[in-house]
Amino acid sequence: MQLKISWADLPSEVIPHYPNDSAQDLDVISLGVTETLVENMPMEILNLDPAKILISSLLSSKLLGRGIDQLDDMRWGGKYHSGDLSSNVSETLTYAMLERKFGVNLLDVIPLRSVKYLSYSPDAVIEIDRYPKLVSFLNGKGFLFLNSRGTHKWSLNWLVRNLKRDIIRIEKVRFPDNFAILTYLVREKEWEMMAVVIRP
Repeated sequence: MQLKISWADLPSEVIPHYPNDSAQDLDVISLGVTETLVENMPMEILNLDPAKILISSLLSSKLLGRGIDQLDDMRWGGKYHSGDLSSNVSETLTYAMLERKFGVNLLDVIPLRSVKYLSYSPDAVIEIDRYPKLVSFLNGKGFLFLNSRGTHKWSLNWLVRNLKRDIIRIEKVRFPDNFAILTYLVREKEWEMMAVVIRP
């Protein structure tokens, strides 16, 4: 299957971290990053192996029992349309994207979604140093924290709102020395993923 991807960089120094930073700064940042992601779609198109997608779902909170393209006939059903399952599909495709683009071994992905109810845990973490392509892309070493969301009903406000929430959450574990990729999967007519890279 084809996955269209847009990327946007978010340097750590522009994110509010300290008490004297304005909370409104994050609103402006989230809107600006969202506009960049929309304008950049697509920056690249990856062909994902359906078998690798199924294997990737083993790392997510729910196993995708059917092929990902076969889910379309259920897309407007209540549970499939819910944030719970659409985020699961996004999480699965994020892992498959990392495997395809950077050669990440799925066995090296440490899933954390099962403790996400604690409100500070991202979906997963990867040790960057193991993957030269990832080191080159991120221009650094350390840990890469991942957070994924998905929707089947696109809205600019949805992305701005969730990006702000996810930045706050991911910064609790990423800041100051590590990396993060926040992914947002949109499935309307095509499979589109918007990815935000946060570097120290």
